[in-house]
Amino acid sequence: MKIEEIGGEFALIDLLSERVPNTHGDLVVGIGDDAAVIRTAPEPAPYLLATTDIMVEDRHFRRRWAGPEQIGIKAAESNLSDIAAMGGRPTWMFISLVLTKDTDETWARRLYDGIGASCRRHGVIVAGGDTTRGAVNAINITLLGTVAPAHLCLRSQALPGDLLMVTGPLGASAAALDLLTRGEPVADYLLGKHLSPACRLDAAASIAPLVHAMIDISDGLGSEVHHICNRSQVSAEIHADAIPLHETVRAAGETLQTPPVDFAIRGGEDYELLFSIKAENLPALEKTGIDFYKVGKVTAGDATPVLLTAEGRLPLERGFDHF
Repeated sequence: MKIEEIGGEFALIDLLSERVPNTHGDLVVGIGDDAAVIRTAPEPAPYLLATTDIMVEDRHFRRRWAGPEQIGIKAAESNLSDIAAMGGRPTWMFISLVLTKDTDETWARRLYDGIGASCRRHGVIVAGGDTTRGAVNAINITLLGTVAPAHLCLRSQALPGDLLMVTGPLGASAAALDLLTRGEPVADYLLGKHLSPACRLDAAASIAPLVHAMIDISDGLGSEVHHICNRSQVSAEIHADAIPLHETVRAAGETLQTPPVDFAIRGGEDYELLFSIKAENLPALEKTGIDFYKVGKVTAGDATPVLLTAEGRLPLERGFDHF
């Protein structure tokens, strides 16, 4: 069967994980979260975090509208976002490149300029990697980090009654991609969010001690809510009219004749954080100075989240799937 026929990316992950050793006494969290969590010393010593992500040309980036520096920034920030979602701090980065025969050293150097800019911004050191030639350009990054056990945030920690929050407006990257694909003009705000995204490490450190579950929004709000519900064995209600949208996202919806909330739910690459928090912690959250937007709540149920709209209760659609 083809991968899409068995259920796509996450069905494939489940299938493959059954074929390899994937548990160990020092592996606190393995396959199924934004990063693996490894115990390297007795608590309260920090846990080691490890995440990896690959970007493939014409699947995750397109050179016809993205410069190499921008591609490098996106490759780095997508990994940094995974460490942020765990409540952690990034430390060491390893980069593997697949470069086509017609890719020159100038493009590769500028790609690393973008990666370097993100690393310097977040205090990350590039410690190694690999390079080879292939049929398509691809960038694979492995990133390590640390997190205090008390501040570790997992997808599996949401509780019924928690409020669901996001750290910023959503849908801009997806709106930009649709406009670019159709040859329409793209507002600077949208273009920046798509080509040079920024992870929310700035918010994660303040949020982590106060929240239950947390995840970064890389595959669309719909998918991330589903992940939290599946891992926490809860359900959720998302209010469509509460999802924060920038005015340029709404304008893109008019241009493309697409409900603008669809960019947020089914798009991706926003790299904001989605988290669950009990209402009693809201005053402390407000004191952090971090912007946040309530989009719904966690409910008891069968891990099937719903979207509340003017038309009624609808199943919450999933977002981007790599297959």
